[in-house]
Amino acid sequence: MRVFLFFALALLPFLAAHGQALDYINAEANHIALNGDNWEPLRRSLAAIATQKSQVRFLMIGDSHIQADWSASLVRRRLQDIFGNAGRGCIAPLRLAGTNQPVDYRISADSAALSASRLLSKEWNAGMGVTGVAVAFASPERTLHVATDAECGSFGHITLLHQPGPGYATALIADSLLVGTPMAPWATRYTLPTEVDSLSLRTSFDSPFWGAYLQSSSPGVEYNAIGNNGACYSSYLKIPDFALHTSIFSPSLIILSLGTNEAFGTESDSRIYSNIDSLVAQLRAANPGAKFLLTTPMECHKKAWRTTKRRRRGRSRRTMSFVTNRRVAEVRSLIMRYGRERNLPVWDLYTVAGGEGAAAKWVADGLMNPRDHVHCLRSGYELRGALLTDALLEQLLPTP
Repeated sequence: MRVFLFFALALLPFLAAHGQALDYINAEANHIALNGDNWEPLRRSLAAIATQKSQVRFLMIGDSHIQADWSASLVRRRLQDIFGNAGRGCIAPLRLAGTNQPVDYRISADSAALSASRLLSKEWNAGMGVTGVAVAFASPERTLHVATDAECGSFGHITLLHQPGPGYATALIADSLLVGTPMAPWATRYTLPTEVDSLSLRTSFDSPFWGAYLQSSSPGVEYNAIGNNGACYSSYLKIPDFALHTSIFSPSLIILSLGTNEAFGTESDSRIYSNIDSLVAQLRAANPGAKFLLTTPMECHKKAWRTTKRRRRGRSRRTMSFVTNRRVAEVRSLIMRYGRERNLPVWDLYTVAGGEGAAAKWVADGLMNPRDHVHCLRSGYELRGALLTDALLEQLLPTP
């Protein structure tokens, strides 16, 4: 197995700080099973970036593990260190919608949000879109403020993502009136006079706002990530025209990183299998040239409550403990089977992270959140990102 320097550079500082061997990480299993698929076109596209000054775009779709962006941002940085930084890509107004947001960008507005909807909301008060959040403002006249950190790179194009509707024709940026180009009924693009890392955009529209797509003219990789707390495969199937809207990103590789929430739900194996199949089919129809990668969830725990009666006065006492969620292993096996039967590549995080018993070790080593035993801490997500990067590079870089 080839061991990449990029993985070592990501992991060594953590090992030095914590004095941990992490010998339960199964590095020997850290490969992508292609299951008969051919990634040679994707390899050629990446190899051509240097000579043709082109761009290759990735799209990752997932749940809360992706919404925080800790693992996705590490993959993004590593790929861009190698192939070039083609821009930050898709950003979503998660904070405006009342939920957590990645730390490397900011979106604010001078008009109060009239209503906001999140993917797992019981009711969508604003028309839902491709990012899984939607914000409707109290006034159609507003200024949107967008800024990115230095590591994101600058952008020369900004595409507003919105519910189809009138009003996205022009925008005022630094006293310059720009005419928007409709890329689709749900996307209006503005070309800036120069590349920037922040801007204030004055515009007028009535449609709910889904986010923005920041593009650079620089060659390299663009790594888009869409994540929503609590999401399952079925959640994205509920968004009207979700797959069609992903075509705005022109992805060469679509990574589906879901399964944890299915393991806490009541859907049958056949229903989950059908949901995976439906989402893949819709995404493939909207992005016919894209390759796919499925990832499995790693082991986690669930809460178990026990009620005991005290002998004195007959009082009851409830105590909580964590037990392994056995359903995770079943969902993992289902995703693996789907990949084999549909000839879709799979990265088996479950096995790579340590398999059965891994969750307790991740908690003990400060990688997984001790309060819920499901989500990782930043160090854990960065480790997951380093492992995925290593597996991707094994397939995407030419064999020496």
